[in-house]
Amino acid sequence: MGSNRNKKKKKSKINRKNLTIVLAALVVFLVAIVAGVKTFNKVDNVAKVNKTTELTQSQNNETYSASLIACGDVMAHSPQLDAQYNPSTKQYSFENNYKYVKEYVQKADLAIANLETTLAGNDVYNYSSYPTFNTPDSLADALKDTGFDLLSTINNHSFDMSSLGVERTLSTLKSKGFDTVGTRQKTSDDDYIIENVNNIKLGITSYTYGEIKNGTKYLNGIKVSSDKTDLMNVFDTSDVNKAFDTIYSTVKKYQDDTDMQIVIIHWGDEYSRTPSKFQTELAQKLCDAGIDIIIGSHPHVVQPVETIKSTDGKKETLVVYSLGNYISNQRREVLSMYTEDGLMVDIDIEKKGNNEATVKKVKCIPTWVDKYQNGSKTVYEIIPIAGNILEKASYVNSSYLKQSYKNTSELIKTDDKISVIKSPFKK
Repeated sequence: MGSNRNKKKKKSKINRKNLTIVLAALVVFLVAIVAGVKTFNKVDNVAKVNKTTELTQSQNNETYSASLIACGDVMAHSPQLDAQYNPSTKQYSFENNYKYVKEYVQKADLAIANLETTLAGNDVYNYSSYPTFNTPDSLADALKDTGFDLLSTINNHSFDMSSLGVERTLSTLKSKGFDTVGTRQKTSDDDYIIENVNNIKLGITSYTYGEIKNGTKYLNGIKVSSDKTDLMNVFDTSDVNKAFDTIYSTVKKYQDDTDMQIVIIHWGDEYSRTPSKFQTELAQKLCDAGIDIIIGSHPHVVQPVETIKSTDGKKETLVVYSLGNYISNQRREVLSMYTEDGLMVDIDIEKKGNNEATVKKVKCIPTWVDKYQNGSKTVYEIIPIAGNILEKASYVNSSYLKQSYKNTSELIKTDDKISVIKSPFKK
């Protein structure tokens, strides 16, 4: 019996040993399975993240569209101030000036104009015009009512009413809901603006020509005070390279954060329908730097609209050398018939997915400033030479209107993007 007991004990030890080996193997096997599952899940999760990222990118093919309309110099000469004054109410009103162009301005997602005057009030300075401009605040009310969103406040007349004119013009416009560009209230403000229009980010700055002597700026022959020097976007016309460097120093601040870059420039020779060498050289430099649209003002006559290419042939820029006068009292009797001509440029912009925005279509709409007598009252109206205007304003001198359309349309260099709106005189 003793012998049998010993055999059982030995067999029991062997069984325990085998069981331990089996359990150890089982543990190793289970650990391997768990580790494999974790690894698989990790790889699978990475694959899912990558797939989701690719899917998100591939699904972002939505097309975004925006329309921009640019209009020229908004001026108010003394005869205009007299015409817009109501002696019975002792108030100024400018709404009637824009009644025919209002529908075009309001259709645009972003409407821009050059405010070539100041809004300094009449407590310190009287209302005045050439050579130093100061216009009633009701002009801003009329522009807002017409549908304008963004006003360029920098030009050779921006300092006509000293620091007060700069400050009050900005505060008045902002209180009425305008965006502004070109002048600033304080140095911490940006010297550009980014307009997010229908998911398209438009980076815009505005500059004017001027004199810069030993760091001091002069506008309209007036020395800009030291407290406003850094708040006004001015380039020196003595050197096109310096002018480019000055403007591009601002563009660089928003170029990488926007879908399209626009520069508004007050430049050129007054009353010349041909761009100067300075203008064409500066436009080419800005094109080479990647600017998409250049909008020009100051000559008080329309200058060409064209598409130019960068020197490497990879980039295109829409250049409007001068939009001419949107409204003024500069007339053929004193200066030239061309000072009565203006231009509204309607620009369609498109952005696909995450790509850069591009100019898709440009429609040029010639305008003409009509001035006539209604009894004892002088009336100024901007006439868009398009659509059924001959029916709406049947009293307009059609020969002047026809000539104005011809004057402007012959300066538009049409291409696959740029066109001139159909003449109302054509059947």
